[in-house]
Amino acid sequence: LGGMLSGLSMAAKKKVSKKKLAQKEQALAGGAGDGAEPKTSKRDEKRALDAMWEEIERVGVGFECSAEDSQRVNELCREVESYMSITNSARSSRLWGSWRLRFTDSPAMLKNRGVTGLGSVPFTGFVELTQTLRSNGTAVTEEVLTVPPFGKESRSYLRGQVVQVAPEVIEQTYVEVSMGGFFNSNSGDVGGDVFFSKAVLAIAYLSENLRICRTRSDHVFVFERAAYE
Repeated sequence: LGGMLSGLSMAAKKKVSKKKLAQKEQALAGGAGDGAEPKTSKRDEKRALDAMWEEIERVGVGFECSAEDSQRVNELCREVESYMSITNSARSSRLWGSWRLRFTDSPAMLKNRGVTGLGSVPFTGFVELTQTLRSNGTAVTEEVLTVPPFGKESRSYLRGQVVQVAPEVIEQTYVEVSMGGFFNSNSGDVGGDVFFSKAVLAIAYLSENLRICRTRSDHVFVFERAAYE
């Protein structure tokens, strides 16, 4: 009996050894025997990220780039999105913090040259847009522009809420807008409803330092983390 048990034990050990050897050979060949991601996936993800950032550095936030360049960035973003690994991202702790807009091809943003629409006023210039999302559901967007006559910076703030409407989708609603000093004194130059009052965005990719969102019409917003909350 003891010999039989010993023999079974040795057979089991050989079976395990063969399985491990097969998995090792498959991993070296670029596959995975237990359904894990390919060994090169992180390397490929970094390559996709590098290509996306290189193009964004070249074209800027998107307000001045051609339709062809805009489409290329959108496609490069989609390649990065294929490596999205976070589920229920609309509730992920990585979402909270301050994010700086690096690129968008949103027609409304391009037309208004920003989120408030004030960037389309003659002789103003876009500097940056930062969005802060907090775990308590509050959201603040800060838009910085240069204004005439001497190019001084003017800051506008949109305050509101951010809520999860689906596992991967957030809705931002702005209820209070504070324009920069120049625009407060010249509010008649800009219509009353030029800013976005609501935005519904799908989180297509989320990491510690990058957030890519898409609209229902498949336009893209690329945010880089500016600070943790």
